[in-house]
Amino acid sequence: MTIDLKTTPVLQELIDDLETKICNLTTELAMMEGEKANHGARYLVYGLEKQLDILESVLERVEAQQELIDLKQNSISLN
Repeated sequence: MTIDLKTTPVLQELIDDLETKICNLTTELAMMEGEKANHGARYLVYGLEKQLDILESVLERVEAQQELIDLKQNSISLN
């Protein structure tokens, strides 16, 4: 039996949730684009694309924050 003493990144759960949501929306978008697009469906596709854009930008910011946290922890442990 091994015990993992490595700390989990603080924001990892949020990162995982965002990645899952992005994956689900991407799948939903692909399914909608595969169907014959009527006028109402185009608005739904546009809405999904906007949600994906927002989630991807949030994910980038959260990952950047996690990197900063990791750097701070490493610099503290080096001192």
